[in-house]
Parts: sequence; C-alpha cells; structure tokens
Amino acid sequence: MRGLQLSAALCAAALLAGGWGAGKKEAAERVVKVVVMQPVKMEFVQKIRVQGNVETKAKAEVSSRISGTLDLMKADEGQRVRKGDILFQVDRIKLENDVKGQKHKLAVAEAELKIAVINNELARTVADKAQVDFNRADQLRKANAVSDDAYERAALNLKEAEAGVSKAEAQANYARAKVGQEQANLEIAEKNLSDSLIRAPFDGMVILKKKDPDEFVNTGDIIYRLENPDRLELVTMISAVYYDRIIPGKTRAVIYAPNGSVAGEGTVGFRSPAIDSLSRTFTVKIDIPKEFHMVSGQLCELDLILRREEGVGVPNQALLDRRDNRRAVFVVRDGRAEEVEVKTGIVDGKWTMLLNPAALKGLPVVVEGQAFLGSGDRVDIAPAGKEGK
Repeated sequence: MRGLQLSAALCAAALLAGGWGAGKKEAAERVVKVVVMQPVKMEFVQKIRVQGNVETKAKAEVSSRISGTLDLMKADEGQRVRKGDILFQVDRIKLENDVKGQKHKLAVAEAELKIAVINNELARTVADKAQVDFNRADQLRKANAVSDDAYERAALNLKEAEAGVSKAEAQANYARAKVGQEQANLEIAEKNLSDSLIRAPFDGMVILKKKDPDEFVNTGDIIYRLENPDRLELVTMISAVYYDRIIPGKTRAVIYAPNGSVAGEGTVGFRSPAIDSLSRTFTVKIDIPKEFHMVSGQLCELDLILRREEGVGVPNQALLDRRDNRRAVFVVRDGRAEEVEVKTGIVDGKWTMLLNPAALKGLPVVVEGQAFLGSGDRVDIAPAGKEGK
C-alpha cells in the first residue's frame, strides 16, 4: 500500500514538472531570422519591352518594263551594286532595229511633207495668176471688150486654181500629221529601247534573282529584289496608351541582338501620325547603326525608354501587398520589426522606386523573411549586400 502511494506521488510530481516546462516554452518570445539592407539611391528607368522586325529603309522589286527575252543579266544573288549599274536588258537587238526602222519612216514622212509644202506654194502661185486673169477679163467685159466665152474661161480657171490650193493645203496638212505620227512612233520605239535596259535604282545588294538569261518575261515580271543592308531600321507596333510618350528624335531605345546581348542604343526616328483603329496600336521605327551588324528579317527585342529619374529604391521582394492597393515594407527598429506603408513609383528590373523614402526614417528594410513577420516581432538580423539591377 505504501508502495502504491509512493508511485502515485512520483507520477504527480513528474506531471507537474512537465506542465511547468511546457508553459515556459510557450511563454518564450518568438524570434524571426531576417535579412536586411539599406534602401539604395540609383537611377530608375521606366521602359517597355517590345519586339520588332529589322527592315531595310531602301528596298525594291525590280521588274521588266516590257515583254521579251532577257538578253543580258549582270547581277547575281548576294552581289552588291551601285546606283546606275546595269542589272538586265530585254530584246536589245530587236528594239534597236525598231528604232532604226522608225527613224527611216520619219525621214520619208518629212520628205513627203517638203514636197507637199512645195506643191502648196505652187498651187498658190497658180491661183494668184488665175485671179489676175479673171480681174482683167472682168474689166474687159464691163467695157464690152471681151467675149463671154473668154470671161467664163477666166472664171473657170480661177475656181480650178482655188480648188488646187485647197487640195495642196490638205495634202500638206496630211503630210504634217504623218510626220507627227512617225515622230511619236519613234519616241515610243526609243522609250521601249530605253525601258529594255534596267539599272539599279540605289546602292544595295541583290537579295533574290527570279529569272535566268534567255528566259521570256512579261511586262511587270519581277527579275531582281534589291535591298540596302547599310540602311536598316527596327519597326515595331506599340499600344496606343504610349502614343504621347514616344517622341521622334528624343525617345531612346535599347536594342538587343537575337542572342539576347545588348547591341546598342538608338533613337526613335518615326512615329506613325495616326493610331490604327482596329488594333489600337501605332508604328514606331528606330534607326539601326551599321555597326550593330544586323540583317533585314531578324526579330529583335528592344526597350523603349519612357523616363529616367534619380531616386531611392528597394528590391521588389521587400514589398508586401495590403488591402485597398496599399503597399508596405518592414523595417527594423531596436531589434523589432515595424511595418511602414510606402508609395511606389518606377519598377526597374529587380528594384522599385519609393516615392516617400523619408517614411523609413533611415532604418534598414527587411528583404528576406518578411513574409513571416508581424509588427513588433523580434528579429535576428543578417545584413545583405546591394543587388544588381
């Protein structure tokens, strides 16, 4: 009996001891391990990342202006050409013969015109003589010094002479019209000959050759495609909400090469004067310097720089979202966490600018472990270095 009482007493003592230990552990204050850092002063860049196509400023599809056989092709794919260099020619010999034949026809027509003019002058002389004879016969008739038959012959001769003048004038006019027609035909033949020889419209490179020598082509058939690889631009479509913020000649752009590296910076050279009503976008073009070593057709990314501003910022991860679109950070004062509401501005990569940095009162900001904090919690601090943007 005494043994049982001793066991019960020992058990009770053990329970009391265990209960007191648990109570002490629960009463111990919670300590949260955090990483802190001071806000950083830096330049913040507001930008939008978009994609664009590399295009050449000078490009042309060179086509045949006449139908015929390709007599001559001077350029191959990949070949550079200078403005005015011969590219190809169509039916040169035939068209040269057409010009020679038309010049001969014009010469014949001009000779016929000269004869017609001479005949017209001769007819006019005959008519003038007939007029004199008629006037004399008319005076003699009034004096009864000439027979009616002689008077009538004089009148008839005058009418025949005047008809001859009209006929000669008509023949001369016809000859003049024929000369004009042959002159026009000659100009057409010379134009066809000129159109048969096609030259490069600008300095560039042959990107595509679509026909071969001795192949028949029709008017309008594309023979070559030319581009100037030294005058490139990056063309992109931007949302209409940014229209007023893109300023030609001022807005800068950071251009990335296809491998993701920074190729360099350029300036917006063109902003379309209107916004597309269907897509609600507008076109932006940026000149690409030759040293960027890009080619037309490439797809590139670029950052359009909307604004640059000096300010104080914290890593994005330090910010906590609260109700009613509020944002906050935890700072550390005297070893305890304190929540501070902040106003944010530009987000630049991993950093966010604070519009009210004075609210932090120079205290370090928690950048790791803040998700487990509450205001007033004791913290175990570990410093952090500045992160790169």
